[in-house]
Amino acid sequence: MSIQGNIAPRIIQSISSLYSDSNRVLLEFIDNSIDSAEQYFDIKTQKYKKPILINLEISGSSHKDGEIIISDNCEGISNLQKIVQSFGNSRKRGHAETNGQFGFGMCSFLASCAELEIVTKLENEKVERIAILKDHFDVDEHKDFLFSDVETKDSFPTDSGTIITLNNFDRASWKSVDIDFIKTEIEKHFELLLKRENLQIKLVNSSRELICKPFDYIQYEGGFLEKQIEIDNSQIKSCIKITKGQDIKKRSVFIIKGRRINEVSEIKSFQSTYKSDIWNHPNVTGYIDLGSYIEPDISRTGFAAKQKDKEASIFDFLISMESDILDLIKEGNEESQEKHYQNLEDILSKALSKLAKFDSMNYRTEYINGNDIPLDQNKDGNNGIIDNSDSNNLNKTSDHVNEQEDHNKKNDSPFNDNDNRGSEKKKSGFNIKISDLEPNIDAETGKQIKSRLLGSTIEIFRKHPDFESRLEHFRGGELKISQRLVTYLAGEITVHYKDKYYMKSGQPEYNKKMFESLVDSIYLFEELLKKAVGKNLSSWNE
Repeated sequence: MSIQGNIAPRIIQSISSLYSDSNRVLLEFIDNSIDSAEQYFDIKTQKYKKPILINLEISGSSHKDGEIIISDNCEGISNLQKIVQSFGNSRKRGHAETNGQFGFGMCSFLASCAELEIVTKLENEKVERIAILKDHFDVDEHKDFLFSDVETKDSFPTDSGTIITLNNFDRASWKSVDIDFIKTEIEKHFELLLKRENLQIKLVNSSRELICKPFDYIQYEGGFLEKQIEIDNSQIKSCIKITKGQDIKKRSVFIIKGRRINEVSEIKSFQSTYKSDIWNHPNVTGYIDLGSYIEPDISRTGFAAKQKDKEASIFDFLISMESDILDLIKEGNEESQEKHYQNLEDILSKALSKLAKFDSMNYRTEYINGNDIPLDQNKDGNNGIIDNSDSNNLNKTSDHVNEQEDHNKKNDSPFNDNDNRGSEKKKSGFNIKISDLEPNIDAETGKQIKSRLLGSTIEIFRKHPDFESRLEHFRGGELKISQRLVTYLAGEITVHYKDKYYMKSGQPEYNKKMFESLVDSIYLFEELLKKAVGKNLSSWNE
């Protein structure tokens, strides 16, 4: 003799709690619309046979009068009564083209609101309507789990389709509804489907209208790694992009039947030596399209537990790509680093130009328009870099200005001192070069040299251990300017600068005053670079 089981309808409310984000609830209804459009899709041309229009409209000012309507012009629901009677038993189960398999998507509304209305129409059929309330599920016995009858209506805006209306939201869920966030989530979740021709997903609220677009990988500089294999007659495709120096905050994801499942780095069962270095790297993006090879779990954020063998095959496929991805990351970082060092050279050259201006020397770092080298006001708002009336400032440096007046009259100054900006004149002077060559060896000491003066160029060896030990990087390899690096550069550059300064002024012998001047100039150089400390060279401008 068998015992009849009885599952309380309240369990459906518990299952709906999987949808912790009300925006994810909306994705479920959009997903249903896309499934309903599948009969119009031509897989060969990757195009729908008719324009598919899916709209999501948000109205109301609070949770009390708030309403969200998701409408489409797709196939419609063929048997509305059966759908309502079959929660947990999806009619789409096993279809390779459609996503539904659990039958719980329709009741996801329970996670955020108390009322759901479904109005649907098949082509050449009557319009049907049913209202489903949260109260319907709040019963203990299956015999008490009852809904109102399906009604018929006279009109519908298209030949076929479905209109879903959600209202009576709880306060927290309504507050989290955000049209920009919904657009972002749709574009992430349906990334591959949005590439299909003749599909439009539109979002509307009281003031805005947004059209969802597929992600454009081409807009970012960097290399692609595309690979395809066949497992058990199923095609597994990967499209991985490694951007150069740009964190686009879009990690690589798994996609099943055109829908995002989760980021690769978030799948706990995936174990790899380079899991964090690659799959959580800010410059690695893209997707692994699994087609219908494997099924998701009920939350659609992971793989079904019963398919461990298929899961292992997918992970082996990922690991087979990792060495190639690491090479592309390294290549991208090296090219980005070159650009970063060019930026650093420019920043240092401009700072040295200001130092030369302050010292009234006849040297320039480069041919820069005077408007590009403003002599910034100090923190107290006074003109000039240093307020010499304040004894706490670098007053010793002013002595060098006086000492050089006669010398400067003999040498046509490259600066126009009528105002606080250097003017453009073609004069020789210092340039800064961050060299990627191996440091030369000092023949006398046998040690690697940190920097050298070649003609008018101060060359700093970035591969010297003292330079490298002061480097800091953001994730992704982008150079961060540390205080220790600023101090190091200020010292190296100022030594060559002051040496040339005194050699030109006819003072070949060093004395205490010169050392004091050197230290003062280092302090000043650091002051000129203080805004750069902690900044990212790829995006920071003076």
